[in-house]
Formats: sequence, C-alpha cells, structure tokens
Amino acid sequence: MMLAAFGTTIVYLLIGGIVLIGAGALCMAVMLYRKVEQGQALVRNGYGGTLVSFTGTVVWPVIHKVEYMDISVKRIEIYRHGEDGLVCKDNIRADIKVAFFVRVNSTSEDVLKVAQSVGCVRASELRALIEL
Repeated sequence: MMLAAFGTTIVYLLIGGIVLIGAGALCMAVMLYRKVEQGQALVRNGYGGTLVSFTGTVVWPVIHKVEYMDISVKRIEIYRHGEDGLVCKDNIRADIKVAFFVRVNSTSEDVLKVAQSVGCVRASELRALIEL
C-alpha cells in the first residue's frame, strides 16, 4: 500500500515538473520574441548566421545582435539655385528642384545588401541618405 502511494507521488511530481518546465519555456520564448512594425525589417546577426525578418523572430540577448531598418518610402529633395545652380551646355545657369523617392525592396536579399553596404542605422536616417 505504501509503495503504491509513493509511486503516484512520483508520477505527480514528474507531471508537475514537466508542466513547470513547459510553462517556463513558453514564458522565455514570449520574452525573447521581437516583433517588427509595418515598414521595418529586423536584421539579426550572431549564432546561426544573418537573418532578415519582416514579422518577428526570437532573439537571445548575448548570442544575437539585432538592428531595425526602416524600409518605407523616403522623399529626398534636392534644390540647386543661384551659385549652386546647374550650368547647361549653352552656359545658361538653371535653378532646379528635384524630388527622389527611395526605398529598400522588401526581400531578404535586398535588405541584407543594404545592411552590409550602408548599415541599418544610416539606411533609416534621412540625413545620412541625403549625404550619400
């Protein structure tokens, strides 16, 4: 009789331990998950290589480094007038105002190319894009 009670106690302890470990793993996964807003991309570097995500991914704090890149459309306006105006072939100075609309394609390969060549922070800032 005593042995049967001891066996059921062990079973209950094992079930409770499994439930506790499962709940802890679920809480940890929820805490480590990073969401990405619309118009942004998440670039994760570290163990497992580079990953580009448009929805979200799990990020381990010490193992991975995360950067966000703004991939929405940006308007760059260039205004050249007066002394800085353009000189045409017939030596007449022209004042111009041009607007460019720039964005990063929403594919993993294109986001990765921009992240490696320009950097996520510089690609997201309008001032840095104007300087480039």
